[in-house]
Amino acid sequence: MIFKSPQQLSRRVAMVLGLCAFSFGMSSPAMAADNIVLKVGHAATATNTGHLALEFLGKELKDKTKGRVSMEIFPNSQLGSERELIESIQLGNVDMAFVSSALLGNFNKQFFAMDIPFMFKDRSSVYRVLDGEIGQGLLGSLSKVGIQGVGYWENGFRQLTNSKKVIKSPEDLKGMKMRTMENEVHIAAWKAIGSNPAPLAFGELFTALQQGTFDAQEGPINLFYDMKFQEVQKFITKTNHVYSPFVVLMNPAVYKRFSEEDKKIFATAFNNAKTYQRDLAQKADAKAEAAMPKVTFTTLTPQEFAKFSEKMGPIYDQVKKKVGPEIVDKILAEVNKK
Repeated sequence: MIFKSPQQLSRRVAMVLGLCAFSFGMSSPAMAADNIVLKVGHAATATNTGHLALEFLGKELKDKTKGRVSMEIFPNSQLGSERELIESIQLGNVDMAFVSSALLGNFNKQFFAMDIPFMFKDRSSVYRVLDGEIGQGLLGSLSKVGIQGVGYWENGFRQLTNSKKVIKSPEDLKGMKMRTMENEVHIAAWKAIGSNPAPLAFGELFTALQQGTFDAQEGPINLFYDMKFQEVQKFITKTNHVYSPFVVLMNPAVYKRFSEEDKKIFATAFNNAKTYQRDLAQKADAKAEAAMPKVTFTTLTPQEFAKFSEKMGPIYDQVKKKVGPEIVDKILAEVNKK
């Protein structure tokens, strides 16, 4: 279930938790215990840069709070798929998580504005958007659906992979069965390009690729390597079609348990972890590519790239109609700054 309003969320919390005020996730600041152990989940592996950043953050918090705040981390979808993690954050069953940004459009439609393919050209334009007024406004808007937006880590530019052949044009994708995230903009974009897309939970993807349920998928190279997709996918086209940040989320009631001092410590520790994680992630794609000599990598020429991007006109229109033109235009203006 997706909770799109505080009222709907409150009803669900009441039903599931029976209004148990003593529950960890629902404790009031006044009744909160001195020590807080954050239950943190994600869908990636324990070698992923996001997981490493959580370990870094956990150590920072524990050291700087003298043990008052610590973390218990559950990787590999142990606490549920990314969608389930978001819902668990809302319910207070999970205290903190990082998820792919594309899933959040299903909870707050404004996030669909980040998912227009071929919109971002480089990391500097991405960081201007994420760390500036636009990105921080998106984080703040999550409060409307019972989520505390914490910040953005790097998942990376997404690339097209498949098990069949080298892909250099939309025509090469015609009829291919392609896994996407559960995001209507992504699905519409890959349909426009010519593939046959369908959503699937990330934790189920390796088996689906192995069994031939899907021919193709898309995602950052470092994540491809972490998940051992090279065992079932042999071709990667560097499309850089979407920049995909990890969005770090927290249950609002848990955040309110922090003292003012601990909130300041958390903010500093998170910024340190963000710098650490982004540096790791920027190096991870090159390391992953070097570690996969049997995978065929294809870099598109500007002309080949244009054949893909020129298909996106209807997708821009779709997103503007869904979220309003203002936020899309703001992002484009920031991206195109010189």
